[in-house]
Amino acid sequence: MLRVVNLEELQNLLLQVPNIVELSEEGGFGFVSAVKKWLIQMEIVLKNNKLSVSANVAGFRGVLISAEQGNIPLGINFKGAITRRKVREATASRSISQAVEIVSDRLQKDIERVEEAERIIRQLVSIAKFKGLIVDVPSGNNFSDALKSVWKTMSSDHALSQGAVSVEGLVGPHDALILLDRRITADKQKT
Repeated sequence: MLRVVNLEELQNLLLQVPNIVELSEEGGFGFVSAVKKWLIQMEIVLKNNKLSVSANVAGFRGVLISAEQGNIPLGINFKGAITRRKVREATASRSISQAVEIVSDRLQKDIERVEEAERIIRQLVSIAKFKGLIVDVPSGNNFSDALKSVWKTMSSDHALSQGAVSVEGLVGPHDALILLDRRITADKQKT
């Protein structure tokens, strides 16, 4: 189970892919090196989070390195003359595509889990505000303690306790506080 910040770090890496693909579309020479750099970053973050798909991403990077050394990977076909640049760029395109697919598939359940927790938090905060349990956004030097106090108050309320338990079951107590903070802050910014 990924923590919220780790999940977002991986999602942010995935959001870099459109910019990398633009390099290919523009015909720039930096495309292959950008893909390689991205694969390395993704591999490191996956490995730091002890996700076994880091091995798949390393494998894709290995195929790209092999293509840079002049080898044509299986399954890559060309029309016209085969050049080293075409081989490298085709391999880079396939490598990043496969990496995105495998990482996205691995993250999907975590994304759904966090989204469900966010949905519940949104409901809990609405009810807590209606009941007067949340009056102000926690702030100041004791921000963390104030946020914990709000969560404890919500968790102790008969109408909210089951939802609070569900949120902690989905994301854990630490991430429950992160989601609570984000929801309260987002609501405050709307007013």
